[in-house]
Amino acid sequence: PPPLPGGHRLGDRLYYTGVNKSFKSGNKLMYGQQGAVVGPATDKHQGNGLKLLFTGNTGPINCYLPWLSREKPPPLPGDHDLGEQLYWTGPNQSFESGDKLV
Repeated sequence: PPPLPGGHRLGDRLYYTGVNKSFKSGNKLMYGQQGAVVGPATDKHQGNGLKLLFTGNTGPINCYLPWLSREKPPPLPGDHDLGEQLYWTGPNQSFESGDKLV
């Protein structure tokens, strides 16, 4: 078989560094989540990605190479965790998009 993109090998353990995503299947991608390479990516990721099986998911997920790292990604600013509920304590603000901080 041809080599995998990025010089990776089957079974390599990589970390996801992209934004969190949830899929209809119930599978999820979370920043810092570790997964095992199970093959080359397919569909729109083909040639520039890998297919990984992440702990807790029922099936593999295609990921672009720039969203993967051999090293565990650094913690988020303030040492917060993804999904952690935070509270805005500053003055009220409105944005052109219609979003507000209150």
